[in-house]
Amino acid sequence: MRLSPSISNRYNPAHFVVLTKFVLSFAVSLSALFVYIIAKGDLDLRGIEVTLSVLLVAMGVSALNQVQEYRSDAMMDRTKHRPVASGAISPASAIVTAAVLILSALWLIYALIGMIGVDLFLFAFLWYNGVYTPLKKRSAFAVVPGAILGVIPPAVGWLAGGEHLFTLDFIALALFYFIWQVPHFWLLVMLYHRDYKEGGYPTAMTLFGKMSLQNVTFAWLMMTIYTGAFWVWIYEPYSKVILALLILVGIWGFIASLPLLKKEFRLSDAKRVFWHINLAFWSVSILIAIDAYLSHHVA
Repeated sequence: MRLSPSISNRYNPAHFVVLTKFVLSFAVSLSALFVYIIAKGDLDLRGIEVTLSVLLVAMGVSALNQVQEYRSDAMMDRTKHRPVASGAISPASAIVTAAVLILSALWLIYALIGMIGVDLFLFAFLWYNGVYTPLKKRSAFAVVPGAILGVIPPAVGWLAGGEHLFTLDFIALALFYFIWQVPHFWLLVMLYHRDYKEGGYPTAMTLFGKMSLQNVTFAWLMMTIYTGAFWVWIYEPYSKVILALLILVGIWGFIASLPLLKKEFRLSDAKRVFWHINLAFWSVSILIAIDAYLSHHVA
C-alpha cells in the first residue's frame, strides 16, 4: 500500500488519539490505578505516576500495532480510517511515536519500582507486538495467550502499592482480569466478524459457528463471574454495603449474559451484552478499590 507523500506527514491531535488508541489505553491504565488503591489503601501522587506509566506503554504498543497491521486495517470498514491505514501518518512517523512513548514508559516505571517494572513493560511489548499480533493472523485462539496482557497493568499497580505478586490475593485478582479478556474479545468477534474475515483474520465465529460461539462465550462469562466471586471471597470486603453491591454486580453480570443462550440471539445484540459485562467488570474493580480506601481511612 503506497502512502501519499502529500498526506503521510500530516499529524494532528486527532490522529495521535486514534494511533495510540488513547481511549482504550486510558481504560487499561485505570486497572493499574484501581489495583494500586487496593494494594495501598490510598491514592497519592505515586499512584497517578504509575497510571501514567501504564498509559504511556499502552499507547506505545498500540501505535506500533497499527504499523504492523495497517494493510489489514485498510481492508476493514471498522479500521480503514486509522491514521497509518489511511495514509494520514507514515509508518515511520508512527514507529518514532511508539518508540518515544515506550521509552518514556520504561524510564518512568524504572524510577517508580525499578527493574521489575521494566521487565513487565518489556514483556508486555514483546508479547503484544511480537507474539499476540502475528498470532492473530494464524489462530482464532490467539485471544487466550493474548489475555495474559490484561494482567500486566494490575501487576504493576500491585507492586507499586507495596505488595508482592506471589500471594493468593494477587492470584485471585489476576485470574479475574485474565479470564475476562476472552469473552470481552469474542463479543467483539460477534459484532465485527465480517470485518475480521475481510482483514484475513481467522475468528471463533468461523471455527465454532454462531450458536456454539454464543455458548462458549457464555461459559467464559460464567468463569469470569466465578473468578470475581473468588477474588471477593479472598479479599474479604470491609464494608457490608460494598459486599452487597458486589453481589448485585455479580447477579447483574449473570442476567446480562443470559441472552447468549437464546437461539434467536442476533449478532447485533452482542453490543448490549458487551457493554453490560464490561460495566459489571469495572464495577467490581471500582467497588473493591473504594472498600480498600475506606478500610484504610476509617477502620
